[in-house]
Amino acid sequence: MSRVKIGLALGGGGARGIAHIPMLEVFDELGVKPAVIAGTSMGALIGAAYASGLSARQIRQHTLAVLGNKVETARHLFTSKRGSLKDLIDFKLFGHVMIEGTTLAELVLPEGAAARIEDTEIPFKCIATDFYERREVVIDSGPLSEAVAASIAIPGLLAAPRKNGRVLVDGGMTNQVPFDRASAGTDRTVAIDVTGRPVRPADGGPKNIELALGALQVMQYTVTALKMAAGPPDIYIAPEIDSFRVLDFFRVEEILRAGERSKDELRRALSNLLDQAEI
Repeated sequence: MSRVKIGLALGGGGARGIAHIPMLEVFDELGVKPAVIAGTSMGALIGAAYASGLSARQIRQHTLAVLGNKVETARHLFTSKRGSLKDLIDFKLFGHVMIEGTTLAELVLPEGAAARIEDTEIPFKCIATDFYERREVVIDSGPLSEAVAASIAIPGLLAAPRKNGRVLVDGGMTNQVPFDRASAGTDRTVAIDVTGRPVRPADGGPKNIELALGALQVMQYTVTALKMAAGPPDIYIAPEIDSFRVLDFFRVEEILRAGERSKDELRRALSNLLDQAEI
C-alpha cells in the first residue's frame, strides 16, 4: 500500500456513473487505498459502497445483479429486506409522483455497506446542495443511506430529503466533481468526471426530461470547468460516456465496457504519481 495519501473524487452523472467501477478496479489492482473519498450523486452512491470496504469487483457484481436485466431489477426491488417497492413511490410531494430517495438508496446500496458514514473504512464525504440556501453541503456523518439520498435527489424526479430542517437536493448543483473536498489532508488528488454532454437524438428533438437533465449537465460542466481553472486535481480522468443518457441504467454492461477503455489511462497516471512520490 502506498504511503502517499490520495484523495479520490467521484463525480455525478446518473447511469454514466457506472463507469466509476472500472476506475475503482484500477485502485484495487494497484493495491492503492484512497485516504479519503468524496462523492457526488452517482459518485456518492458508488463511493459509499467502496468507502464501506467493498471491492470494486463486488460492486461490479452487485451492479450487474441489480441492473443486468429488468426482471432481476424488479425481483430485487420486491424481495429486498431493506425497503419495499411501495415505499419507493411518493405520491404527495408537489402533487405528482416522485421516487423516494432514501428508500431508493437503501434498496440499491449493496449488502455490506456501512450503516453510518462514521463506520466506513475509508473516510467519506457526501456532497449535496441546500436548496433554499443555494449552497453546497458536505455530509460526513449520520446515516449513509440518507446522505446518499440527498446527493442523488434530482429535483422533480427523486424526492429531496430533509436534514436538520433543510431541503437537500443533488450535489451536482454546486459541486459536480468534488476534488476540492477530497484534497484536505491528502498529498495528491484524483478526480473521475462522468458528467458528459447531452445526447443528441437520432431523430426528432429531445424529450422534456432529456432537456431538463441536459440543462443540468451544461450547468455542471460549466461549474466544473471554473473549479478546474482555479485549481485542478493532480489526475483528472473523463471516461468516454457521452453516448449514454443519464437514465440509461439498463445499459450497464455497455457503460462498464466504456469505462474500461479509460483504465489504462488512469493506471499509467496513478503509477507515475506513485513513482514520483518515491523519488
